[in-house]
Amino acid sequence: MDFNGKKVIVNGVTGFIGSNITKELVKQGAEVYSIDNYSYIDLDMAKTKLPFLNQIKIVEGDVSKKESWDKLPQDAEYIFHFAAPSSITLFNREPKKCYDETVHGLFNALEYAKANGTKKVVYPSTGSLYAGNEMPHHEGIYHKPRNLYAAAKVACEGLAASYSDFVKSIGLRIFAGYGPGEEWKKDFASVVYLFIKDINEGRAPVIFGNGKQTSDFVYIDDVVEGALKAAEVDYIGVINIGTGNPTSFNELYETIKEALEKNTEVTYINKEKNYVEDLRADTTIMKQVLDINPRSTKEGITDFIEYLKLNH
Repeated sequence: MDFNGKKVIVNGVTGFIGSNITKELVKQGAEVYSIDNYSYIDLDMAKTKLPFLNQIKIVEGDVSKKESWDKLPQDAEYIFHFAAPSSITLFNREPKKCYDETVHGLFNALEYAKANGTKKVVYPSTGSLYAGNEMPHHEGIYHKPRNLYAAAKVACEGLAASYSDFVKSIGLRIFAGYGPGEEWKKDFASVVYLFIKDINEGRAPVIFGNGKQTSDFVYIDDVVEGALKAAEVDYIGVINIGTGNPTSFNELYETIKEALEKNTEVTYINKEKNYVEDLRADTTIMKQVLDINPRSTKEGITDFIEYLKLNH
């Protein structure tokens, strides 16, 4: 789809995924509107890091409050609702606030879409809701959320399903996303970025357990491609976004160390309670419906490190 001239709402424009979606939509000539309260990034930093913010129209407000949505134009064709805390770390710090933003924010997005005939709502879910199930994880598996973050995403999926007679939507069950745009996430950035930062600065990365646990690391460009394609397909429901090829934390450490040409040790510590591990996306529906062929973890890490070298 060509988004040139289309009126689009992207919430979370200063966040990791939302900023990358917005950058691509602006490049394509979309007319972008957003609600943002800059909860997780300093506004001055955002304007420096995200120059495209000057090309979109931002309503400063809270997505969980209806009055913020009332300030948006009522004829947006598509909603990419990515204004939600994106990590277990944030949920542990402020559980009520994070849950409200996540669930009530999507509720307001669906209400807006129902009232205004929006063509499609695309929102983020998470691959971590599969924790405790055998791999690979396909969309039909009964989910077992092991923390409030995953539970909030399950609630979002239920909300979206309850609106399916009125609003077409796709929830992207994103596995371990990483890449350009997460540098300002600090301690709630991906383990990929934290490992790169630690190794580059001569510190020992911290790994929970013995490092043999795996995750499915997916590069941000592939996530963005999935989000944009999700807006144009007729499919509704949920779709995994991952590579289908899990990487152990020990392998991740070695790959990053080799790419950076650094030689550091690693620190192993005990796992926390409700630790989420051993995730692998079944990518059958993703490839059939969205036609995405994600890059490998090694390719993604190489691209990410090159980006960081050029931008720091």
